[in-house]
Amino acid sequence: MTITLDIQLQDYVLEEEIGRGDLAVVYRARRRSDGAEVAVKMLACHFTFDEFFGRRFKEIARQTARLEHPHIVRTYEAKQQGSVLYVVRELIDARPLAEVLEAQGPFPPQRMLMIARQIAAALDYAHQKSITHGDLSANRVYLDANDQATVADFGQTQAMVGTSLVKQGYAVGTPEILAPERVHGQGTSRQSDLYSLGILCYQMLAGKPPFTGTPAAVLHAQAYEQPRPLHLVNPSISVPLSEAIGRMLSKGLELRYNTGAEFVRALSVAIEGTAPVRAPAAAAAQIKEAGLQSTLPIWKRSWVWLLIAIPVIALLLALGFWVVSLLNVFQPAPVSTSGPLPATPTAAAQGAGGAESEPSGAVVVKVEPTETRLPTPESTPTPTMTPTFVPLPTPGAPTIAADSPFTNLRLAQNIGEDNQPEQVGTSFRPGTQPVYLFFDYDGIKPGTTWTHRWTWADTELDAYQDVWSSGYNSSGTAWVFYNPTGGYQPGPYKVTLEVNGQTVATATFVIQPGAP
Repeated sequence: MTITLDIQLQDYVLEEEIGRGDLAVVYRARRRSDGAEVAVKMLACHFTFDEFFGRRFKEIARQTARLEHPHIVRTYEAKQQGSVLYVVRELIDARPLAEVLEAQGPFPPQRMLMIARQIAAALDYAHQKSITHGDLSANRVYLDANDQATVADFGQTQAMVGTSLVKQGYAVGTPEILAPERVHGQGTSRQSDLYSLGILCYQMLAGKPPFTGTPAAVLHAQAYEQPRPLHLVNPSISVPLSEAIGRMLSKGLELRYNTGAEFVRALSVAIEGTAPVRAPAAAAAQIKEAGLQSTLPIWKRSWVWLLIAIPVIALLLALGFWVVSLLNVFQPAPVSTSGPLPATPTAAAQGAGGAESEPSGAVVVKVEPTETRLPTPESTPTPTMTPTFVPLPTPGAPTIAADSPFTNLRLAQNIGEDNQPEQVGTSFRPGTQPVYLFFDYDGIKPGTTWTHRWTWADTELDAYQDVWSSGYNSSGTAWVFYNPTGGYQPGPYKVTLEVNGQTVATATFVIQPGAP
């Protein structure tokens, strides 16, 4: 491909070449109308031989021009001048992720997470506007000096689909990031973009993508081989982080995370132990309050001190009346009285009752004064309370509607490398581990709206709604998971699966307080 600065565009002045690939050259340019600096990506001239490609390329550019996001390179317009087809986009001061990885090697997990979070936000934003990327490779993600990531070229490779260029041998995606379903001939989708994000995360931690070699070998591996687990490639990577990325690289679409945000939450849990969630503010406050009380040692909880304080106050007040009465014994008695006034139990009880109402189980102290001798002070043992583990009732079996496409519900607190549930049960310990719901599915039509909803007692924590993809198998096994902010706190929980707004299956579990 030969493109030089001798080419003059009507609306832009080309100043210098800043990037080159097999199919295009990128120039720093200046817009003639206002002098603004932009980047002009000029395609090789043979792309203009296919008129259908040219029309589709410009239409996709018009669609992506609607994307305004801090982590997406802004597209301004696409034009054709004679045999030159070009797209004008925002000029950024950044290097491709591939170039940074080649120079610096694998990233530590925290750095990978920060970059992945930005890419995921860009993908989720574009997907909400029904725009997919289609070729999310390390050459299309840019990092500036502060690791601020921006994604370029949304949708551009899709312009080749169905054109004569494909018949001539041009690929419609980078083999190293191509999802298995794309290898089998399916088009771009949200799930295939998320698969590519998983590849990028793997590449950032390992220094290379999971499959390398000739294009044919890589495509075969994408379709039929499992990537080597990350913790075996890089021993510094934890098993939970390796498993989270491994799930995103599953061959089955239904086994992957549903959104970029969900994937980032899983990465955050694996790396940091916590992750942000979309729980309502009221629910988060209730969980925080309950969690604070349940995680404090028993002697630090407010209700324990209340039970101890009330009888102690009553005892002190009674002793006060008693001491005053005893002191009166040693004073000269007035002529008009026949003797000292004794402290009565009634007065002591009223003194205690005036301070605070007596709870059930409180100790009422009755004081009987001696005649004239003060008692010898003795040490009183401090009341102690031993925490007692009282298990919550064990939940029953899942309930499944007769017409439910979801069956065989299983709850687990871990997932194995073979995507099978581990630590299956309905009673779990408090902690920051997610709880997974595995289920079999059969007979659900593509395009069906389905939801998994998570509640704690009577409080809804979150609900994830999605559309069943046509790329899913007709039957199989899938799983979802959830992890509240700060982890699970003691109490009863429920997961419901819904189809078109109707509950079709429910599973319940408990987090046991003080479970050993």
